[in-house]
Amino acid sequence: MDPDPTLNFQQGETIYENRNVIEWTRFWKISTIATFGVFPGFYVFEMYAADGAPSLSWMEDNFITWSIPAQFQDGSGWGLEGQRYCDDHDYMNFLYTGKRSIARPMHTFYMCTLLVLLQNMNMDYVSKMVYNKEKDIVFVYKPNGIWNEIEYVYEMHHLEQQVPFAVTAIKELSMQRDDGIVTVYDMNTRDNLKFYNEDKYWNLDVKDEFMAETRNLWKGNFDCKYDGSIFQIASKASDEDHLTQLKVDRELQEAIAKHGEATVPQTYEE
Repeated sequence: MDPDPTLNFQQGETIYENRNVIEWTRFWKISTIATFGVFPGFYVFEMYAADGAPSLSWMEDNFITWSIPAQFQDGSGWGLEGQRYCDDHDYMNFLYTGKRSIARPMHTFYMCTLLVLLQNMNMDYVSKMVYNKEKDIVFVYKPNGIWNEIEYVYEMHHLEQQVPFAVTAIKELSMQRDDGIVTVYDMNTRDNLKFYNEDKYWNLDVKDEFMAETRNLWKGNFDCKYDGSIFQIASKASDEDHLTQLKVDRELQEAIAKHGEATVPQTYEE
């Protein structure tokens, strides 16, 4: 779909900027791959490139700088020189069959899962946000993929800070703290934008304006404590309604005194 030709895509004032988001996101990704990826990655050669782990002779010839005595390679005097390793038996060996049928698929699935985790652990944090000249759209920069930062464009009238369901919990929300996190929701694309609330990341000349424009759903919701999101209670009856209630109550009492209390029928015939 082509954008509205009247939209102005020329960038204006910077609203928010936090370069630490990019640095910390990449730090956590490096920590994740170092913790969960290095050790499984060590077995890539063994899993896919060869029948077994590299032999000691091959490692000696290629990348280690010392020689391993032959007596430690063949079991010395244990009479194991003629014994073949498991992987030499190919499919006739149960261990090798298990490796190909179970271990390799599990290893592949684990590494793919780790890759998907790295692509999606950006957690919607915003590194920079800029108004356009007309202040009707914003250019938002967020970490994306494994190592990138991508620009997104959102229309201001789609951005809202969602109203908390529990009214009494508003004062406890992190968005109310100076070092809390504000989440803005795009009601068109359903994207979440997370901002640190500290003033040092914001352009204070436009922060209040941006907050006001993204709290349209809040307006009028908390003006009266008797008008809630679930229950609505009239705060006070008018004088006319109050007199009507007294009149109805008096007439009911007179009717009970005259006719007695009503008896609830116990059977259909009654």
